[in-house]
Amino acid sequence: MNNFQSEIVGKKVLIFGLGRQGGGTGDAEWLKSHGATVRLSDKDTTLVKEGQTREQIDWAEIIIKNPGVPDDNELILYAKKSGKPVYTSIALFVKYAPVKTIGVTGTRGKSTTVALIADLLEAAYPGQVIRGGNIAGTSCLSLFDSLEGVAYAALELSSFQLHNFHELRVSPNIAVVTNLYPDHLNRYPSMDEYRLDKEAICKYQDKTDLCIYNSDNPGAIDISRGSVAIHVPYSSVQCKDWQTTLPGAHNKENIAAMAALARELGIKESVARDVVADFSGVPFRQEVIATIAGVTYINDTTATTPTAAQKALLAATTPTIWITGGDTKKLPFFDLIAEAGSCPLLKKIVILGSKNIPDYVNALKDISGDKIVGTAMSMVEAVDLAKSLAEPGDTILLSPGFASFDLFENEFDRGRQFNEYVASLT
Repeated sequence: MNNFQSEIVGKKVLIFGLGRQGGGTGDAEWLKSHGATVRLSDKDTTLVKEGQTREQIDWAEIIIKNPGVPDDNELILYAKKSGKPVYTSIALFVKYAPVKTIGVTGTRGKSTTVALIADLLEAAYPGQVIRGGNIAGTSCLSLFDSLEGVAYAALELSSFQLHNFHELRVSPNIAVVTNLYPDHLNRYPSMDEYRLDKEAICKYQDKTDLCIYNSDNPGAIDISRGSVAIHVPYSSVQCKDWQTTLPGAHNKENIAAMAALARELGIKESVARDVVADFSGVPFRQEVIATIAGVTYINDTTATTPTAAQKALLAATTPTIWITGGDTKKLPFFDLIAEAGSCPLLKKIVILGSKNIPDYVNALKDISGDKIVGTAMSMVEAVDLAKSLAEPGDTILLSPGFASFDLFENEFDRGRQFNEYVASLT
């Protein structure tokens, strides 16, 4: 039993925010099974009838906050003013887990890099690695019950999750920084605050820890400077000849991150190369869903930033009908617009929703107006419109470049709707 497990026995613990992917519910079940008295709190009254109240804060002795809840939430401010400890479950896991923690952060590439690392470690040390962190439907606290025989925990860490790492002054033993681009500026006042949360990935490391970072990305280099750990730079050129089915130059960066870790752990390069060759990718990230009547359908719904969509267009290898648009995160989109204007394989454009981003739509019309074929207000309408224009050899690419909340519950709902409708076409 670790110190945190001992601490919560008999305590009143409030789960503040269940999360869109259900992680809070899993944390609640874990807490109950380890002796805590638990209550749930969520602003969605269909999930928790009473919503979120001061009475809940007054009742609680410990508060586990969903990372998506900002610190300036009125009730979180009240809790801290009242002297109540406010944690996030992933920060508690990194602080107390008796295994080597490998944390991966970056604006893009986190999920793919974590998946590559987990596959690498499983190949080298079968049964000795678990995955967790910013993964849909997973409870971070329940990871404590999965550590028997485990040596490594590979964790995807978002900026929201890393925020509480500053308060606990904790960083993973091995930090991997893929890149830094503008994101979440609908929550952060500026890039400085966004970068500050990302810096927690390595800021509290020891001198014997590892800080692995993308030397091709200035933002990743800046983040690494805050670590006293052993610095391990990597570059995509180190893996330029590695065999992979993953599209785009950006995935060579993800592969290079995994390869750098392999070298540091003494894992043979041949093992790492085999893992990469067998790796088929991560769902919703430039995922090939089907080829129907000669048309390939690719789901890149997790491209919720203009930078991500730009990289998807850069990775195109066939004439592409692009489904783009969504809701604002207050991010610059000029590089994406420029890529749309210069991409030789961009055939047609379908705008999805986008009522809250008229500046983007107008800029896209200015540079590629002849390619825009219409605006769709549902996924079915968007796919039908794209399909009506597609010819054998074409690709229909869902890579929105924006958040999803104007028409969908989240980006995964958006992606599932795409997959389900494409499946109905076969």
